[in-house]
Amino acid sequence: MSNEIEIVETALTQLPAAPGRFQYTPLPVQNTFDGTLLLSMSDGREMSFCTEVKTQPRSEWLEKWRERVDSVGARHAGLLICLYLSPAHQQYCIDNALNFIDGAGNAFISAPGLYVHVSGKKSERRTEHSGSLSIGIMKLLFVLLSDEKAINYTYREIAGLAGISLGMVSKGFDYLASKKLYRESNDGRRFTRINELCWLWVQEYPIVLRPKLKTLRLTGELPWQNASLLEGECWAGEVAGHKLSGGYLYPEKFEIFTSHPFTERWKALGLRPSPTGNWLLIQRFWGETFTIDERAWALLTVAELLASNDDRNIETARRINEQYLHIAKPSF
Repeated sequence: MSNEIEIVETALTQLPAAPGRFQYTPLPVQNTFDGTLLLSMSDGREMSFCTEVKTQPRSEWLEKWRERVDSVGARHAGLLICLYLSPAHQQYCIDNALNFIDGAGNAFISAPGLYVHVSGKKSERRTEHSGSLSIGIMKLLFVLLSDEKAINYTYREIAGLAGISLGMVSKGFDYLASKKLYRESNDGRRFTRINELCWLWVQEYPIVLRPKLKTLRLTGELPWQNASLLEGECWAGEVAGHKLSGGYLYPEKFEIFTSHPFTERWKALGLRPSPTGNWLLIQRFWGETFTIDERAWALLTVAELLASNDDRNIETARRINEQYLHIAKPSF
């Protein structure tokens, strides 16, 4: 779910004890904030919040959000609305007096004359596949959705490509069968709703798979064009978006998927660890026998760009989807 209005409606509906009636108004993209949220309370008072709407914010985004609301003097009037905020990120917001409401029903609002604090609510994925996908199934689907022939490889071959066990391959196909997403016939296995599976994978990537991958943030003066990738590595995020979109996106962050030791890579690149750096090494999650081709790279890049919740990245993801994937979804 990436639609702004849907995220707001989900979060407000899940708030267990609303202090009044909310009215959300989206703002044009050139504005500092995504929209405004008017709270009308039973005693006749009204409060207006400057809102930012995200799917699942990351640590670096929250740091920038704190700086932004401080810079415009909107600490009490700023409000983050998202589908899910992890317990650690909730605590960060509370410690820094950052107001938030998430789609699980968690909330923290501290403003003159108003205090709301709800925690401990667990996220429920609002799809017909709620809670179904595991990390292993995500890895399996990445291979099967990237290579149309892979679905008819042997389980052992698929396990090697996906970097998972034979048992996980079997469980993955059992899951697909239970959802009637693939069938077997005399002509072999085939997907029945591949578009739905592609969209599901893109949706679940930032929730299920991405947070489990080891990462290291770096900084340095190296132009990304001068970085030499090793065998098996690939660009991710904005650089991948730049390359796949024919230069439409100018990259400001530089991410690399690698299977090599992080220490070896940052030293070879001439970079150094930094919590605020714009370089990121990400642990490769596919198997050694799998080669990232154009379709696989496009699927991974679209998922990464959409997960960033950045308008320019989302537009780039749309362009890449239209050119390489053709995933059909009204809110895409």
